[in-house]
Amino acid sequence: MSSSDKFQLAMRRNPHLKAYIDTLLKSGFSTPTFYDQLSDDLKKQKIVNVIYPIGDPLFVHVYTPTKSTGYKKYVVVEPIKPSNEALAAVEKVFAKVISDYEIPQSPEEKAALVEKVLDKIIEPSTQPINYSKLKIKPSTKKVPVYTPEIPAVKYYMIRDKVQTGILEPFLRDPYLEDITCAGVGSMYVVHKVFGPVETNIKFESEEELDSFVLKLSEMIGKPVSHARPVVDASLPDGSRINIVFGKDVSKRGSNFTIRKFSKVPVSITQLIKWGTLDARIAAYLWILLNEGVSLFVCGETASGKTTTLNAICAFIKPTAKIVSIEDTPEVTMPHENWVPEITRETGSEGSSVTMFDLLKAALRQRPNYIIVGEIRGREGNIAFQAMQTGHPVLSTFHAASVERLIQRITSYPIEVPKTHIDNLNVVLIQSAVYDASGMLKRRVLSVNEIMGYDLVANTTIYLPIFTWDSVTDKFLFRGMGSSYLLEEKVAVRRGIPKRELKRIYDELDKRARFLELLVKNKVFNYYDVWNHIVETYFSGLDEVMAKLERGVLVAAKQA
Repeated sequence: MSSSDKFQLAMRRNPHLKAYIDTLLKSGFSTPTFYDQLSDDLKKQKIVNVIYPIGDPLFVHVYTPTKSTGYKKYVVVEPIKPSNEALAAVEKVFAKVISDYEIPQSPEEKAALVEKVLDKIIEPSTQPINYSKLKIKPSTKKVPVYTPEIPAVKYYMIRDKVQTGILEPFLRDPYLEDITCAGVGSMYVVHKVFGPVETNIKFESEEELDSFVLKLSEMIGKPVSHARPVVDASLPDGSRINIVFGKDVSKRGSNFTIRKFSKVPVSITQLIKWGTLDARIAAYLWILLNEGVSLFVCGETASGKTTTLNAICAFIKPTAKIVSIEDTPEVTMPHENWVPEITRETGSEGSSVTMFDLLKAALRQRPNYIIVGEIRGREGNIAFQAMQTGHPVLSTFHAASVERLIQRITSYPIEVPKTHIDNLNVVLIQSAVYDASGMLKRRVLSVNEIMGYDLVANTTIYLPIFTWDSVTDKFLFRGMGSSYLLEEKVAVRRGIPKRELKRIYDELDKRARFLELLVKNKVFNYYDVWNHIVETYFSGLDEVMAKLERGVLVAAKQA
């Protein structure tokens, strides 16, 4: 079916979409191009006019306005909202009937229950209803609704009662990274294809915004108040949200930011395809993670640190026991022996569980790897103690360079002695950069080996093994024949004599070729990549590579 045919079918199934398109055309707007899935090629278009589905009955229209404010426009196309009177009438009867049911826990079951109750109480009408004349009595069991409006009533009742209200379309859109409400007015999102865009979703008043923020925070179990105006939490889909409530702490009033969470992590092959790093860097990390090195992924906010951390965790041996510790769950591991632990904030020192507490507990669990979602405070000191006792640690850290990293971890509140810095083996620096066309991209700026501390010069010695060339957008391997970790750590553990050190670099090239073959064969799903990596432990790297050379992929493992 052609794109045009799919568009026509979508409009037949969704009258509100056709109504929206008709309004566009009447205003002199050209017909948007319909896409089932957006491609990276759209990033190159300066003038955009596309529409795509995010799950019936929702669509998104992104276009470049004629009078540009610097932002493209992002319009959520939802069912036409019934009158407030209609929704209020349905809600009155709904509230009485729903009390007879036991409320389930999962959002899917809640949505199914709401729809079941609505089917029970809605009486279809062939004529529009004048709700100002409708009397809802305590004994009323049915409420009439004009038949064409029934789907919209169901949509808005489920959206606002079970889901996240006006945020729901944003959370459904797989192409969004960040969602921002800076106060009263339009909300903004960061789109994976189109960059920062202004949306048609807005708050008209401070009262409306405050009411929404209070309701949302209660729904996620972290209620905000003037006494507790700042909250970090997770939404039902796993996305991370930061809420600031009220004008006491924010001049523009309440605001919030959401970092979208992907249920299936981005794979290392996808990062290679995007150019975030290359196959040789990935192969280097693979070798080191097999040997139990400690590594920090560092960078500024929104540089893709957690995405990279998730991707490289697939290189940890499949039989390893892993303990992850986070404030809000973002790390996803494919390993069977994975223990995810999350902090608990209650406001009481006696009942709260901090990252510091969990990290101390993790040391007693005999993990092969400890993963800390993000090190910010005194738990960093415990992380370095874990490294000293032979427990490899992976984490993300806010620092734009190795020097800044060292400054932060040797200062309050982490306070790691400078002579202990070399317990950390690798520092990967990542950043969000803009290319020549102005598009935002993530790049690994450098991969650095921490070699030790020079007492005389009072400085940490580190070696940049890989660096990114911004002119060519290529990665330079500066560690060929001089990698401290490959030669002094990995080779020694494997019993490779110095005269045969070339073997370790040959293995690096072989693993890089393996990853390139995965990219060539379009193996981008995180768990498909994991299956191929696991297979190398059973069949050997050479055999799996030989299959990939012939285009033969590893089948998914059966549970």
